[in-house]
Amino acid sequence: MKALTESEKRGRERAILQAATRVLSSRGFEGLTMDEVAKEAGVAKGTLFLYYRHKEDLVLAVFSSMAETFGAGLAALAGSGLPPEKMLGETILALLRHFDSKRDITGYSGGLPLAGPRKEALRGRFAANMRGIAAILKVCSSGGLLRLDDPLFSASALFGLCRGSNTYARAAGRRLPVEERARRVKEIFLNGMRKRK
Repeated sequence: MKALTESEKRGRERAILQAATRVLSSRGFEGLTMDEVAKEAGVAKGTLFLYYRHKEDLVLAVFSSMAETFGAGLAALAGSGLPPEKMLGETILALLRHFDSKRDITGYSGGLPLAGPRKEALRGRFAANMRGIAAILKVCSSGGLLRLDDPLFSASALFGLCRGSNTYARAAGRRLPVEERARRVKEIFLNGMRKRK
């Protein structure tokens, strides 16, 4: 049997991560098994273990991959040169679309049963993305759109508004188009909820 090239190995690993994401979405962490992921990915279980020795390593890789992809999108937005209000709107849309596309697994991020360095590495990736959102808000602030006293707190607030919008859609059964949710989130973020006089 011919050895895989590096490109083929990366492709197989991507296929495994995509399969693990699908299994995690449908079965949750407790229901995810290495057998199920191997079957979904179309690889032998032994092949799966060449890439990930433990279920926890595989789940960490799923979330790390999501965080890296999302972080790259944030970096592109920060350097896009868009006008501040457009940049903020695109950031909100990116957050909402991220939550929508990963709706069944983004809720696990705070409660994954990973311990020690595994969980710390993942937290580090999430923290880097929060700093990415803060960097975008700083650009918006320097363009005169926002007043920022604490960029990370503001980034957390924006993240929370977007995540809450996703929860609203689930709990209330309301299926607002993403553009309408983005408009509402932006309005609340920029103007708050105080009644105008």
